[in-house]
Amino acid sequence: MEVWLLRIACVLVATLNLLPCASAQGSGTVLLTLDEALHLAKSNNRDLKEFGLDVGKQREALGEAKTHLYPRFDTSMLAAQLLAPLDFTISKGQFGTFPGTGPIPGSNTDLHTPARPIAIASVTATQPLTQLIRIHLFVAEQRLKVDAAQLSLDEREQKLMDDVRQSYYQVLQSQIQHESQQSMVKYLEELLQLTERRLSQHAVLEADRLGVKAEVAKASDQLTTIEDRLADSKEVLNHLLGRSVQTEFSVEPVPAALPEQEDLSAARAAALQHRPEIKLAANRVRQAELATKREKTHYIPDVAIQASYFSPANINFLPQNVGAVGAFVTWQPWDWGERHHKVRQAALAEQQAGLSIEDTREQILLDVNSKFRHLREARSHLAVAEAIRDAEIEKMRNQKEAYSQQAILLSDLLKQQSSLADAEGQYHQAVLAYWSARADFQKSLGEE
Repeated sequence: MEVWLLRIACVLVATLNLLPCASAQGSGTVLLTLDEALHLAKSNNRDLKEFGLDVGKQREALGEAKTHLYPRFDTSMLAAQLLAPLDFTISKGQFGTFPGTGPIPGSNTDLHTPARPIAIASVTATQPLTQLIRIHLFVAEQRLKVDAAQLSLDEREQKLMDDVRQSYYQVLQSQIQHESQQSMVKYLEELLQLTERRLSQHAVLEADRLGVKAEVAKASDQLTTIEDRLADSKEVLNHLLGRSVQTEFSVEPVPAALPEQEDLSAARAAALQHRPEIKLAANRVRQAELATKREKTHYIPDVAIQASYFSPANINFLPQNVGAVGAFVTWQPWDWGERHHKVRQAALAEQQAGLSIEDTREQILLDVNSKFRHLREARSHLAVAEAIRDAEIEKMRNQKEAYSQQAILLSDLLKQQSSLADAEGQYHQAVLAYWSARADFQKSLGEE
């Protein structure tokens, strides 16, 4: 009897001390800490890298926009074979008749270019002037788009950090359940062996042996389910970390000590200062303002300085080098209200952006308030679960003492052991639920 009780006590100690068993069970695999997981996700997550490429694309678009501030050079070359000769006749006196010189030309003049290869080269340089106002506004708008892309990257990174934390806690929860269930299976198997020996000694009934055997089968089935759930959770976390889903690892327990209670007013102020969403909303307002100004510049005529050079080769009657410098003006004086409607569209978009920033601010405050209350509830639930666990531990101690004095049956001891295991599971779930709620709260503040 004493040997049997000693075995039960040893197994129960292992069951009650789940966190130390976690490190022992994971000693054969690589231990992944939460900080390491967050670092790997930042470095390797493929979705985050795609967002980073969007920032690079916007920077290249900004560089492209700046090139429009400088002169534009256009060159062209036409090489062709004349299919028929080019013949022109200038009639006598076609350019006029003057008293001192007579008719110009003095007689009919034939100009002939045979059917041969010809080439026409043209070079034009154009420097915009009035368009510079619109171009500078466009460059400023592109800078805002770069900032918006960076803010979107920050927002995605914060979401990724929250996803990693949540997935990490899911793995930890399944890992603790797996280790606890392993201890339970081992305990029941030893209890079954002991019961079978005592049955041979006619100290217990066959019904007791069958009851323990059924508990072993039930615990083994639950262990298989937990193993599958743990494998799924690890694969999800590996995917978030940007590595092979088949990478084996174990996770470390969360700290037992809880941080101090947060101040809601300070949390709201921090969220409004750090959340990328409100910065993105302000960025969209500024973009809308610049878009309105840019549309208004279309009322100004486009004026540019243009220098051109033209050279035909192998055409006899044309000058071989023609150069010119002048002003190039383009303006549409009547557009049937097109410019007016475009300006109005931009102004309405500006008003929409202004309303959006207020709505974004209120949504952030709602999110912070909700996550704060959820965190407070999780802390309260954890205190309740801890109190229940402590009560079940004390009950188990009393039941062990009563069983040693043959005051209760084996079934009563098994029932209390099951209640203690449930209390332990609920306690650890409450711990992980608290840290999960805290991760959501940190995300609502705009923290990584």
